[in-house]
Amino acid sequence: MVKQQEIARGMVVRSSDGEKLGKVTRLDVDAFEIEKGFFFPKEYAVRYDEVLGIRDGDIILTHARDQLAGARDQGRGADGGIAASDEIRVPLVEEEITAGKTVQEVGRVQVRKEVVTEEKQVTVPVAREVVHVERVPASEARPIASGTTIEEGSISVPVREEQVEISKRPVVKEELRISKEVVHEQEQARATVRREEAEVRTEGQVRREDTPDAAPEPMPPELETGTGGRRR
Repeated sequence: MVKQQEIARGMVVRSSDGEKLGKVTRLDVDAFEIEKGFFFPKEYAVRYDEVLGIRDGDIILTHARDQLAGARDQGRGADGGIAASDEIRVPLVEEEITAGKTVQEVGRVQVRKEVVTEEKQVTVPVAREVVHVERVPASEARPIASGTTIEEGSISVPVREEQVEISKRPVVKEELRISKEVVHEQEQARATVRREEAEVRTEGQVRREDTPDAAPEPMPPELETGTGGRRR
């Protein structure tokens, strides 16, 4: 027999055939309660001697799910009449698409410069001296100055000309202007989504009334899926 100290609130309870029945919501001296859910519309109490054991943190009962269903049906018919039952809500889930955007680099513009060498020719006016030597006879005989002697010697007369000197300096001739603009366009995105549909079947002489589709209401947190043991 499993002791009360081994069972805690929030532990999952399963039938002997492995079906999930719900979670423990309350602990008493001789029994514990299982949360209400789809299988049992109210909380149900299970005695500690009805626990087969604890496996992987889950509580395993000695009864199978069919036995618990029979106990549920007996509990409902114990009053001998038909009473108003609690409403059971089955959620139908559908996936929706949410589109997001991220900025990614799709390419680059690269500008490469290279140096090209070429020959250029300019015309520069220059001046130079040209020597002319002319021999002419004296118009008349003139005496030389006193003290002048006849001797050998030379006279140097410089002859000049202009030389062209080339200098270079960098000059900006043109420039490249690169700009970007944002273009807005529509793009289609596809995704596969799933949704749940419900098919309701009846057996036997059951009177069925269907109501028109209505907007779904938020499900209270206490109506989580689960099953329980015997009703208290």
